Amino acid sequence: MKIKGILFDLDGTLVDTNNLILTTFDYTLEKCLGKTLPREEIIKYFGRPLRDAMKVYAPGREDELCEVYREYNIANHDKLIKPFPNVKETLQELKKRNIKMAVVTSKKAETAMRGLKCFGLEEYIEGIVGCYDVENTKPHPEPSVKGLEMLGLDGAECLIVGDSPFDLQSGRGAGCTTVAVGYSSFDKETMEELAQPEYTINSMDELLTVINNIEDK
Repeated sequence: MKIKGILFDLDGTLVDTNNLILTTFDYTLEKCLGKTLPREEIIKYFGRPLRDAMKVYAPGREDELCEVYREYNIANHDKLIKPFPNVKETLQELKKRNIKMAVVTSKKAETAMRGLKCFGLEEYIEGIVGCYDVENTKPHPEPSVKGLEMLGLDGAECLIVGDSPFDLQSGRGAGCTTVAVGYSSFDKETMEELAQPEYTINSMDELLTVINNIEDK
């Protein structure tokens, strides 16, 4: 089978935003609710829309919390995010192989583009599906289906690569082969239980080996 396209999650997959997200959650919950939560509790909502998490922490006040979150997040975005090793080089090689790539994210598309531009990744990405571009967010298949439509490809020709079970559940629902990143904030047992990935990579360059193995079958 020839791999013609890849749908990537952004946060925790292409760009290391974990510190930014955790720091922003800490700031928001302390400022608005006067409390902090264990990191494991916050991580449970990685890959889900921000509003979903805030509804759990402060029902009826989610708009207020989202506003505070976004204000702090935007102000501290560029200084708190980091690149992951081998991501840019891998995207360069994928582009050489004429593999189309799109980002499917639970954040706003314009914020996702900002993250890509911080590390010069935007030139490899043909489109972004953000949380406001769909009616149903991950783990629903709709975001991945829209990403496939953006690339003009069928799920059977594509991979979904993500650090959250919700990424892989969405991609599987759209017919994609699932690839989990092993540097996820989610522990391996949770990923296996909720997502059952077909492949797991511990560094982005291992994605090339996965593609070679699939195409050699």
